[in-house]
Amino acid sequence: MNPLSWIGWTTPPPPPPPPPPPPPPPPPPPPPAPVPERGSEASRIARQLVLPAIGTSFLLLSIGLTRRSVVRRRLATKPAYYHPNTAQPINPPSGALDALEALQLATLNVVSVAMIMVGGGAFAMDVQTIEELREKFRNSGAGQEWTETNQKADEEWEEWVASTLARKEVKERVKMEVQQGKR
Repeated sequence: MNPLSWIGWTTPPPPPPPPPPPPPPPPPPPPPAPVPERGSEASRIARQLVLPAIGTSFLLLSIGLTRRSVVRRRLATKPAYYHPNTAQPINPPSGALDALEALQLATLNVVSVAMIMVGGGAFAMDVQTIEELREKFRNSGAGQEWTETNQKADEEWEEWVASTLARKEVKERVKMEVQQGKR
């Protein structure tokens, strides 16, 4: 209530709030990803050789780690100078930990060799991206044969699932009839 209303003086009512602005239009969809250009031959070869180079560096690092681990294990088997050779070792070997370390080192070695092989194969096939590899596969005769084989396998799978579900449905219906007949 306005305190001056008893005198007869009133203030005009405040103006109504402005209407809210209209919502902004939705953003346009992003443009499709551009197909990478083949680029110059030198830059293409350099990019293709990155994976084998990284694999080679990982292989060198894993070989260094493996050698270091083997030397450390061999030195751990030698007793200390004043330690009698008939007594138990100071740090007895643990078969589980040794096996775990061997598995880790072997995995590291295998992964690095696999990187070299994948990179070398991509270089030999002149493939730089996964899209190029897919396109080469689709254009080959094996790509069409692969698609047909997969479609046939999918159809066989669908038929098997449908027949299995139908048999299950029949069994459940017979079971329900038997239970209703006993009542």
